[in-house]
Amino acid sequence: MSKVKTHTGTIIIKDGEKTVKLHETPTTWCVGQRETYRKEDGRRSGAPFTSRRLKLATIKPIEGGTA
Repeated sequence: MSKVKTHTGTIIIKDGEKTVKLHETPTTWCVGQRETYRKEDGRRSGAPFTSRRLKLATIKPIEGGTA
């Protein structure tokens, strides 16, 4: 069962930027089951040399969503 997404944010990818929906855990922001980003610096968890980053300043709550 998928988690309810409560926020949106921007991820830097090789082709530019992408806006995604997120939910949070105590230490990470999660896009999907296998795509998570650390809250402390926005780096992708489990993939230390990847260029993907979550721009922490772009994270905003979804309007009208359940939080």
